[in-house]
Amino acid sequence: MNQVGKIEKIEGNKATVSVKRVSACGDNCKGCSSACNQPSVIFETDIIGDYETGDYVEITTENEVVFKQIFMLYGIPFIVMMATIGVVQLLLSGNPNKDIISAVASVASLAVSFFILKAYDKNEMRKNTLNFTLGRKL
Repeated sequence: MNQVGKIEKIEGNKATVSVKRVSACGDNCKGCSSACNQPSVIFETDIIGDYETGDYVEITTENEVVFKQIFMLYGIPFIVMMATIGVVQLLLSGNPNKDIISAVASVASLAVSFFILKAYDKNEMRKNTLNFTLGRKL
């Protein structure tokens, strides 16, 4: 996955880089009536080569790692929610309110998924599995 970032600060062999988030409405904010202001994502990465503060650079990440993160972000809550609905439907098969109860339980399972993902994210950030590589200057 390639993106464009700006080097904000260089300290030794570490660079602080900011990358604009990519939104669903694209880069043409004039055409979108919501007038959203997307904050930049800031991260620190190792640098090899001749870079200066203010340079725009190409940033690459490993696709496998990005796809794993996307699966965790969207797949785990979906799987937990569907499993919750299935279990509640089976356990309350004779109850006339099983659909309402399973809907409430599925929303509650999304809250549980949030805390699972928060713990997962904290662990992944500590391991620093999402490596960014600075490419050529733009």
